[in-house]
Amino acid sequence: MTTPSTLPPRKTLGITGITIHAMALVAPGTFAWMLYQAQAAGAQSGMGAIWPGVLAALGAALLSALSFSELARRYANTNLRSAYHFAEQVFREAGSGRPRSQQSSLPVRLAKFATGWAAHLYYWVYPGVMVAFTGILVDYLLRQLGYSPKPLGQVILALSFAAFIGFLALRGITGTMPSSIILNTIQLTTLIGFSILALVFRFSNPMALAPNQWQHGTLTNALLPGGVPGVIFQAALAMFLMVGFEGVTSLRAQSANPVKDLPRAAILALVLQGVFAYLLVYLATGLAMNNQIDAVKSTAPLGDLALQIGDSLLRGNGFSLMFVVAFAAIVALLGALLTALNNAVRISFAMALDAEMPDLLGVINPSYITPVTIVVALCVTSAVLGALGILGGLPVLIGLILASNLGAFILYALLCILTISAFRGTPEFNPLRHLLLPLLGLALNLLLAIAAPIIAIAAGGLLATAAWVALSIAAIWLLVSMLYYFLRQVR
Repeated sequence: MTTPSTLPPRKTLGITGITIHAMALVAPGTFAWMLYQAQAAGAQSGMGAIWPGVLAALGAALLSALSFSELARRYANTNLRSAYHFAEQVFREAGSGRPRSQQSSLPVRLAKFATGWAAHLYYWVYPGVMVAFTGILVDYLLRQLGYSPKPLGQVILALSFAAFIGFLALRGITGTMPSSIILNTIQLTTLIGFSILALVFRFSNPMALAPNQWQHGTLTNALLPGGVPGVIFQAALAMFLMVGFEGVTSLRAQSANPVKDLPRAAILALVLQGVFAYLLVYLATGLAMNNQIDAVKSTAPLGDLALQIGDSLLRGNGFSLMFVVAFAAIVALLGALLTALNNAVRISFAMALDAEMPDLLGVINPSYITPVTIVVALCVTSAVLGALGILGGLPVLIGLILASNLGAFILYALLCILTISAFRGTPEFNPLRHLLLPLLGLALNLLLAIAAPIIAIAAGGLLATAAWVALSIAAIWLLVSMLYYFLRQVR
């Protein structure tokens, strides 16, 4: 007899439902609360083009999402393996005319290795950054209440959050439609409301600030790029806001029409989040930011700005406004971290099943049917990276952000390459969708991956330190992956 627990998921999600889920998967716009300090540090070091950088990152993400959507349409059964599955399928198709024994060739293995390494650099560092953000956010709120946590207390906060998220992931808890609707409603309402208040604050000027006391003297100044290096570096940071759209493949089992709806939902989620979350809130924040807030020394510049706006426009209710924005950020952190952890678990588990990672990572928790070893390893890694991000200050925190984004850039560049390879010579081939746009996405992702660390090192100071932290993390992970790959070939 079939029990309810063994029934397959109901295919009830249409394009609207999947897009709502996908918007919750993509890093929410309230991440501006956590990311703005790092972006301001770049601006202070001569990398001053925050809003254009966000726009450039959104462009790179959309081009990558277009390639992803084409692959998701062609290989509709990808499910939990995403880019790792795409790499395998593309090369197996290319070798379909050869005997099966020859299909597991070096190109297939190298493609799977490259996508697996990039995905792990991205997925395994990203949760650590989120844990660090959480510790910094809670520390900021406690200081507003009169408490000053010591370094040990900050680390305990980060470890506790990592353990809590790991507990949820271990039990197999994922986002539901009601939770996605609530998350998106809180996000968009808070962001649009805060953006309107910020614009009113700027143009009504209740604090009677002089023109030279604003971060940007004019609207044009806020929108201008301010130099190509600045745009590249700011885009490399802002990509942290855009990643996550590829996680939509996990919704295939619930999708009524996955071939059409999953690809479109990934792009729609980016467009909606980009317009209403990223571009609007960064424009409003840039116009409202002023020299009474030290955006580099403050661990929450948007929190300080909310205090200013609330006190001057809302009859002294600055703390209430700041708390509302902080609450939205905490909700975003919780949802995004759980999603990121689940995505990392899926791809690691898939690689363990293919013997591309140690068999130990394929151990299943019999109570909740989740890969217990992977969840524990991810939680420990996230806790360690999160603690380092808190204690190491801006250089380490920015370095972790760049390391995670470096993995995303390489992964998305590979998606563009795979799109060209998958459709070349097929009846479905379209020169625009399967060649020109993927080539543009490939070029932009590689530009950000290569140029951003070079620009940061050339800038010197904390940005140079951050770049070396990012490159060191990437190199260590690459060496560990290559060592395992080599040992597996020898056995």
